[in-house]
Amino acid sequence: RPPDVLQVSIAPRTNAALGFAQMLPRDQHLFTKEQLFERMCMALGGRVSEAISFNKVTTGAQDDLRKVTRIAYSMVKQFGMAPSIGPISFPEAQEGLAGIGRRPFSQGLQQMMDHEAQLLVAKAYRHTEKVLQDNLDKLQALANALLEKEVINYEDIEALIGPPPHGPKKMIAPLSWRDAEREKQDTGEEEAPQQPPLRGEEQS
Repeated sequence: RPPDVLQVSIAPRTNAALGFAQMLPRDQHLFTKEQLFERMCMALGGRVSEAISFNKVTTGAQDDLRKVTRIAYSMVKQFGMAPSIGPISFPEAQEGLAGIGRRPFSQGLQQMMDHEAQLLVAKAYRHTEKVLQDNLDKLQALANALLEKEVINYEDIEALIGPPPHGPKKMIAPLSWRDAEREKQDTGEEEAPQQPPLRGEEQS
C-alpha cells in the first residue's frame, strides 16, 4: 500500500542523502505489532527494490536499516511482542555508557532476543520482497516518474499506483508540518519507535 508520503525526491538535499521521502507527521501514540511490522517493511522497501531491480545493493539504505533494527529490538526488548521472550521490557541502552552498570538480563536471554530480532527483520524482508515482486509494474511506474520529474508528491503517487486501500490520507497544512518538525527538533525526538514511538519519520 502507498506509505504516508507527502513527497518523494531523488534530488540530493545533503552530501549524505541522495534523495528522501517526506512523511506525514503522526499523532498516534499506540502501535500494534502488525503496524510496527508494516513500518519495518516500508523502511526495507528501498533496499529490497535495489536487490530486485539491479541484483546488487548499495550503502544507500543504511539509515533505513538502522530504523528497521531499532524497531525490531524495541518490539522484542521493550514492547513485549516476542512470544518466546514474553511480556517483559528492558530499558533502552544509553549511548556512551557501554560497560557501565550491569545488564538486567543474562547472556542467554540476550542471545534469544538477538535471534528474535533477526527473525523479525528476515520476515519483514521476505514480505517486502513479495509485495514488490507482486507490484513490479507499480515500482517501475514510480521509478520512471522520479527519473522524469525528480520530485513527486502524494497526488502523483496516487495517480500512478492508485488510492490507499484504507481510504485517503489526511493531508495537513504546511504550517502544521513545520510546527510538528520544530517540536520534534526542540524535544530531540528520534524517528525510531520511542515512548511515544514513531511520531513521524523521514526516509533517506
